[in-house]
Amino acid sequence: MYTRALKDKRSKTVQRIIEAATNVFADVGYNGARVDEIAKKAGVNKATIYYHIGDKEALYAQVLHDVTEDAAERIETSVEKATTPTDKLKAYFLAIAQTVDEHPSLAPLMMREVASGGQNLPVVIAEDLVRIYAILTDIMKEGAASGEFVPAGTLPVHLLYLGPLIFHKNLEACWKTNPGVAEVFARLDEEIYRDFGQNIEARAADEILRLVLRAVETNRK
Repeated sequence: MYTRALKDKRSKTVQRIIEAATNVFADVGYNGARVDEIAKKAGVNKATIYYHIGDKEALYAQVLHDVTEDAAERIETSVEKATTPTDKLKAYFLAIAQTVDEHPSLAPLMMREVASGGQNLPVVIAEDLVRIYAILTDIMKEGAASGEFVPAGTLPVHLLYLGPLIFHKNLEACWKTNPGVAEVFARLDEEIYRDFGQNIEARAADEILRLVLRAVETNRK
Protein backbone atom coordinates (compact mmCIF):
# COMPACT_ATOMS: atom_id res chain seq x y z
CA MET A 1 0.00 0.00 0.00
CA TYR A 2 1.40 3.37 -1.00
CA THR A 3 1.72 5.86 1.86
CA ARG A 4 2.36 9.49 0.95
CA ALA A 5 4.76 11.34 3.28
CA LEU A 6 4.66 15.06 2.55
CA LYS A 7 8.19 16.14 1.72
CA ASP A 8 7.97 19.38 3.62
CA LYS A 9 6.86 17.61 6.80
CA ARG A 10 9.20 14.67 6.76
CA SER A 11 11.25 13.81 9.77
CA LYS A 12 15.00 13.38 9.40
CA THR A 13 14.48 9.65 9.84
CA VAL A 14 12.09 9.44 6.87
CA GLN A 15 14.42 11.58 4.78
CA ARG A 16 17.31 9.21 5.49
CA ILE A 17 15.16 6.21 4.60
CA ILE A 18 14.06 7.73 1.28
CA GLU A 19 17.62 8.76 0.39
CA ALA A 20 18.95 5.29 1.20
CA ALA A 21 16.15 3.60 -0.73
CA THR A 22 16.74 5.86 -3.73
CA ASN A 23 20.42 4.92 -3.85
CA VAL A 24 19.77 1.20 -3.46
CA PHE A 25 17.01 1.08 -6.10
CA ALA A 26 19.19 3.07 -8.52
CA ASP A 27 22.10 0.67 -7.96
CA VAL A 28 20.35 -2.70 -8.11
CA GLY A 29 16.78 -2.07 -9.22
CA TYR A 30 13.56 -3.10 -7.53
CA ASN A 31 14.11 -6.85 -7.71
CA GLY A 32 17.67 -6.62 -6.41
CA ALA A 33 16.86 -4.29 -3.53
CA ARG A 34 16.52 -5.60 0.00
CA VAL A 35 14.84 -3.77 2.86
CA ASP A 36 17.65 -4.98 5.14
CA GLU A 37 20.22 -3.15 3.00
CA ILE A 38 18.10 0.00 2.84
CA ALA A 39 17.69 -0.04 6.62
CA LYS A 40 21.43 -0.48 7.08
CA LYS A 41 22.23 2.47 4.80
CA ALA A 42 19.62 4.63 6.52
CA GLY A 43 20.91 3.72 9.99
CA VAL A 44 17.54 2.37 11.13
CA ASN A 45 15.94 -1.03 11.65
CA LYS A 46 13.38 -2.62 9.34
CA ALA A 47 10.56 -2.01 11.79
CA THR A 48 11.19 1.74 11.52
CA ILE A 49 10.86 1.58 7.74
CA TYR A 50 7.64 -0.41 7.91
CA TYR A 51 6.22 2.00 10.50
CA HIS A 52 7.03 5.23 8.66
CA ILE A 53 6.56 4.17 5.03
CA GLY A 54 5.72 0.51 4.53
CA ASP A 55 7.14 -2.47 2.68
CA LYS A 56 9.52 -2.50 -0.30
CA GLU A 57 6.69 -1.80 -2.74
CA ALA A 58 5.66 1.30 -0.77
CA LEU A 59 9.28 2.44 -0.57
CA TYR A 60 9.73 2.12 -4.31
CA ALA A 61 6.51 4.01 -4.97
CA GLN A 62 7.63 6.80 -2.66
CA VAL A 63 11.05 7.09 -4.29
CA LEU A 64 9.62 7.31 -7.80
CA HIS A 65 6.68 9.52 -6.81
CA ASP A 66 9.06 12.04 -5.28
CA VAL A 67 10.58 12.52 -8.72
CA THR A 68 7.51 12.27 -10.95
CA GLU A 69 5.39 14.55 -8.78
CA ASP A 70 8.23 17.06 -8.65
CA ALA A 71 8.46 16.92 -12.44
CA ALA A 72 4.70 17.38 -12.90
CA GLU A 73 4.56 20.40 -10.60
CA ARG A 74 7.64 22.00 -12.19
CA ILE A 75 6.30 21.44 -15.72
CA GLU A 76 2.89 22.89 -14.88
CA THR A 77 4.44 26.00 -13.32
CA SER A 78 6.86 26.53 -16.22
CA VAL A 79 4.31 25.99 -18.98
CA GLU A 80 1.78 28.34 -17.38
CA LYS A 81 4.27 31.21 -17.76
CA ALA A 82 4.73 30.62 -21.49
CA THR A 83 2.47 31.98 -24.21
CA THR A 84 3.21 30.45 -27.63
CA PRO A 85 3.21 26.71 -28.32
CA THR A 86 6.97 26.84 -29.02
CA ASP A 87 7.68 28.58 -25.73
CA LYS A 88 5.45 26.10 -23.92
CA LEU A 89 7.27 23.19 -25.54
CA LYS A 90 10.62 24.66 -24.51
CA ALA A 91 9.36 25.16 -20.96
CA TYR A 92 8.01 21.60 -20.85
CA PHE A 93 11.25 19.94 -21.87
CA LEU A 94 13.59 22.24 -19.92
CA ALA A 95 11.54 21.49 -16.79
CA ILE A 96 12.09 17.79 -17.44
CA ALA A 97 15.82 18.42 -17.92
CA GLN A 98 15.95 20.28 -14.59
CA THR A 99 14.22 17.39 -12.87
CA VAL A 100 16.73 14.92 -14.34
CA ASP A 101 19.61 17.14 -13.20
CA GLU A 102 18.24 17.45 -9.67
CA HIS A 103 17.47 13.74 -9.34
CA PRO A 104 20.56 11.78 -10.52
CA SER A 105 18.84 8.52 -9.62
CA LEU A 106 16.11 9.09 -12.21
CA ALA A 107 18.14 8.01 -15.25
CA PRO A 108 19.22 4.59 -13.93
CA LEU A 109 15.79 3.96 -12.38
CA MET A 110 14.02 4.68 -15.67
CA MET A 111 16.42 2.52 -17.67
CA ARG A 112 15.81 -0.36 -15.27
CA GLU A 113 12.05 0.08 -15.48
CA VAL A 114 12.16 0.08 -19.28
CA ALA A 115 14.37 -3.03 -19.28
CA SER A 116 11.92 -4.83 -16.97
CA GLY A 117 8.92 -3.87 -19.07
CA GLY A 118 7.59 -1.65 -16.29
CA GLN A 119 6.55 -4.69 -14.26
CA ASN A 120 7.24 -2.91 -10.96
CA LEU A 121 5.82 0.48 -11.91
CA PRO A 122 3.44 1.63 -9.14
CA VAL A 123 -0.03 2.88 -10.05
CA VAL A 124 0.63 6.28 -8.50
CA ILE A 125 3.53 6.79 -10.93
CA ALA A 126 1.28 6.00 -13.88
CA GLU A 127 -1.06 8.72 -12.59
CA ASP A 128 1.83 11.20 -12.44
CA LEU A 129 2.93 10.27 -15.96
CA VAL A 130 -0.60 10.76 -17.34
CA ARG A 131 -0.63 14.20 -15.69
CA ILE A 132 2.67 15.07 -17.38
CA TYR A 133 1.74 13.55 -20.73
CA ALA A 134 -1.56 15.47 -20.83
CA ILE A 135 0.34 18.77 -20.68
CA LEU A 136 2.41 17.87 -23.72
CA THR A 137 -0.69 16.63 -25.55
CA ASP A 138 -2.35 20.02 -25.09
CA ILE A 139 0.80 21.83 -26.28
CA MET A 140 1.09 19.71 -29.41
CA LYS A 141 -2.62 20.14 -30.24
CA GLU A 142 -2.38 23.90 -29.79
CA GLY A 143 0.74 24.08 -31.95
CA ALA A 144 -0.78 22.00 -34.73
CA ALA A 145 -4.03 24.00 -34.66
CA SER A 146 -2.16 27.30 -34.98
CA GLY A 147 0.08 25.98 -37.75
CA GLU A 148 3.16 26.43 -35.58
CA PHE A 149 3.83 22.67 -35.37
CA VAL A 150 3.58 19.91 -37.91
CA PRO A 151 1.03 17.25 -36.90
CA ALA A 152 2.91 14.78 -34.71
CA GLY A 153 2.11 12.12 -32.16
CA THR A 154 2.63 13.23 -28.58
CA LEU A 155 4.43 10.09 -27.43
CA PRO A 156 7.07 10.14 -30.21
CA VAL A 157 7.78 13.81 -29.48
CA HIS A 158 8.09 13.06 -25.76
CA LEU A 159 10.45 10.16 -26.40
CA LEU A 160 12.38 12.19 -28.96
CA TYR A 161 13.57 14.35 -26.08
CA LEU A 162 13.47 12.14 -23.00
CA GLY A 163 15.05 9.05 -24.57
CA PRO A 164 18.32 10.69 -25.63
CA LEU A 165 18.46 12.72 -22.40
CA ILE A 166 18.15 9.67 -20.14
CA PHE A 167 20.57 7.65 -22.28
CA HIS A 168 23.05 10.53 -22.21
CA LYS A 169 22.88 10.70 -18.39
CA ASN A 170 23.61 6.99 -18.10
CA LEU A 171 26.42 7.24 -20.65
CA GLU A 172 27.88 10.20 -18.79
CA ALA A 173 27.90 8.18 -15.57
CA CYS A 174 29.59 5.26 -17.35
CA TRP A 175 32.22 7.54 -18.89
CA LYS A 176 33.05 9.11 -15.53
CA THR A 177 32.93 6.05 -13.29
CA ASN A 178 34.50 3.49 -15.63
CA PRO A 179 37.88 4.81 -16.85
CA GLY A 180 38.39 1.69 -18.93
CA VAL A 181 35.70 2.80 -21.41
CA ALA A 182 37.39 6.16 -22.03
CA GLU A 183 40.78 4.47 -22.28
CA VAL A 184 39.56 2.19 -25.08
CA PHE A 185 38.30 5.20 -27.05
CA ALA A 186 41.59 7.05 -26.50
CA ARG A 187 43.64 4.04 -27.59
CA LEU A 188 41.63 3.27 -30.74
CA ASP A 189 40.98 6.79 -32.05
CA GLU A 190 42.19 9.96 -30.34
CA GLU A 191 39.96 12.24 -32.42
CA ILE A 192 36.80 10.27 -31.65
CA TYR A 193 37.82 10.14 -27.99
CA ARG A 194 38.07 13.94 -27.83
CA ASP A 195 34.81 14.46 -29.73
CA PHE A 196 32.95 11.90 -27.63
CA GLY A 197 34.25 13.34 -24.39
CA GLN A 198 33.36 16.90 -25.39
CA ASN A 199 29.82 15.85 -26.27
CA ILE A 200 29.37 14.03 -22.99
CA GLU A 201 30.57 17.05 -21.02
CA ALA A 202 28.33 19.43 -23.01
CA ARG A 203 24.80 20.27 -21.87
CA ALA A 204 22.90 17.68 -23.87
CA ALA A 205 19.48 18.99 -22.81
CA ASP A 206 19.82 22.16 -24.89
CA GLU A 207 21.12 20.38 -27.99
CA ILE A 208 18.39 17.74 -27.85
CA LEU A 209 15.77 20.47 -27.46
CA ARG A 210 17.14 22.26 -30.54
CA LEU A 211 16.78 19.07 -32.57
CA VAL A 212 13.24 18.42 -31.30
CA LEU A 213 12.15 21.95 -32.24
CA ARG A 214 13.71 21.47 -35.67
CA ALA A 215 11.58 18.36 -36.09
CA VAL A 216 8.21 19.78 -34.99
CA GLU A 217 8.15 23.45 -35.97
CA THR A 218 6.76 24.24 -39.41
CA ASN A 219 9.16 27.15 -40.00
CA ARG A 220 12.29 25.08 -39.32
CA LYS A 221 14.35 24.01 -42.29
